[in-house]
Amino acid sequence: MLRRVTGLTTSALLSEMIWSKIGAEEDAYYILDGDGDGDGDGVGAACGGFSATARDVARLGEMLRCGGAVGGRQVVPEEVATTITSGVPDGYARRVRFPAAPPDSPATLSYHDLWWIPNDPYGSYLASGIHGQRLFVSPGLVAVDFGSQVISPDVPVAPLVQAFLRNGDHLRATR
Repeated sequence: MLRRVTGLTTSALLSEMIWSKIGAEEDAYYILDGDGDGDGDGVGAACGGFSATARDVARLGEMLRCGGAVGGRQVVPEEVATTITSGVPDGYARRVRFPAAPPDSPATLSYHDLWWIPNDPYGSYLASGIHGQRLFVSPGLVAVDFGSQVISPDVPVAPLVQAFLRNGDHLRATR
């Protein structure tokens, strides 16, 4: 649909609208779906299969942390960044447990527009790839972790969200 409306592939659209404006050092890539029409090019998946360097992902996080701006220039509307945490609808999306948490544990996360929200006092949010890639954004911190999680995400993983939150608390306390 993006391609039909804009005339651009998903990757070209991302490059034109965001990647070229955040100071990215390397090209980013999308996994392509099957080549159903035989012309040799697949279609980029807009919901996953994204690959970029950790430094460039951190640049994306910094742009969002700064309300969608880089160097005083608005890259995306400020509402794109602010509604990640403020636009969570009522219902199930507000009551999510950490993966592999005991069934009787309280819900500590929300989920909105492909972002995990730890519901901390700072308004932090997290993008999490299926195989261990994470981008954590908080008012005083942008953290990227490119671990390797080869097995299913249903098994317990390192408590990185809690570590990111503690790091942010420490940085705020030392200002």
